[in-house]
Amino acid sequence: MKLKTLIHICFLLPFVFTLFNAQVLISILVYDVYAQIMAYANLGLLVLGVILLFKNHGEFSRTAKMWIIFFILYFTIGMTAGIIHDHPSNIIVSIIPLFYVVGFYYYLSFSENRVLFEKVAFICLIIVCLLCIHWYNINFDLDKGGVHIYTVDRAQGVYGDANNMALTSIIAFVFVYKIFQPKNKMLYILKLALLFAMFYSLFVTFSNTGFMVLIVSLVMLNHNFFKGIRLLIGIILIPVLYIFLLNLNNLTADLDLVGQQRDKINNIVNIVSLNFDKVDDSGRNELVAKLLTYVYENPFFGNGVDFAISKHGHNTIIGVWADAGLFVLLFFLGMLFTYFVRAIKSSTETRFFVLPLLIAMCIFMLSLQTIINQPYLIAFFMYIGYKIDFAQENEEEDVTQIEE
Repeated sequence: MKLKTLIHICFLLPFVFTLFNAQVLISILVYDVYAQIMAYANLGLLVLGVILLFKNHGEFSRTAKMWIIFFILYFTIGMTAGIIHDHPSNIIVSIIPLFYVVGFYYYLSFSENRVLFEKVAFICLIIVCLLCIHWYNINFDLDKGGVHIYTVDRAQGVYGDANNMALTSIIAFVFVYKIFQPKNKMLYILKLALLFAMFYSLFVTFSNTGFMVLIVSLVMLNHNFFKGIRLLIGIILIPVLYIFLLNLNNLTADLDLVGQQRDKINNIVNIVSLNFDKVDDSGRNELVAKLLTYVYENPFFGNGVDFAISKHGHNTIIGVWADAGLFVLLFFLGMLFTYFVRAIKSSTETRFFVLPLLIAMCIFMLSLQTIINQPYLIAFFMYIGYKIDFAQENEEEDVTQIEE
């Protein structure tokens, strides 16, 4: 086996493994021991990959490097806080994202590796979304480990979580929209079909956050459309969209919506009609409020690594504060702000590719507690950092498009 091939395997195999949530799938559908062996094998591959690239790496990204600093601060202060407040945590499991941060910091330092990463991510994201649609159609429930006897209200995909699947569907939609540039009519039809599939994968999750983020993403992805007379037409159509959303219950009355599906439609209607007190947040406000009581008890240095997850906080940003305190939170927010500033300053093509991804992941931080704990999302953050810092190089080489 060639050294270059081995290096690709060391990084891309763990990425694909986590993107498909293979550890949980194998644990539920096959055998738990096999899942643990594969998880540790992936960490071993990442370590081996870093060793192979340690002295022969490419040019590093200053934006992506901030994640290494963040996790060092997070674990140093968080572990100390855990010892002080006697909060037990599985450090081996908790530190896994740091392996992926360091690993992809080295792997993506080569432009050709970024090209291959894009292609692998492109293909795998599509497969994950198609699996989501298929499982929803056959009424497969990951939590039950098989086909459920009752109708599944919301598609949860390979993650067993509707919001997590919604975020991945949006990332997949952006990747297909920006990376797949067809050269003939047949490929153009294929692209439209894939975009519809990614949209449907999002739709069956019935994620209110996902729907709103997709609208923002569509506007940014089609920024060239909103100029001159087309901008005027777009402004005129806003009231039409508003009326459409306001009457969504009536428009979907004949659809066989059940359980949470109808609840999510009601949420959209309540949001656009400004009846925020009637919006069902699935108890997340109460969970965040409860988490904040612990934050206020130890605001400066936190309560320990993964403390927020143990309390089901469902908020990544508040979770960082609860785990490692105010100083780490400020660095975390500053890092995200830097991402946005550098993305806005990048070229037009890069800007309107990475901003929808950044906006999606950051908005979902308000409803998901695991954004910075999901290795595949960490890999995407590292990729975006390199994309921002080396945008001009990427565009000159024209390597960001999948062609015939």
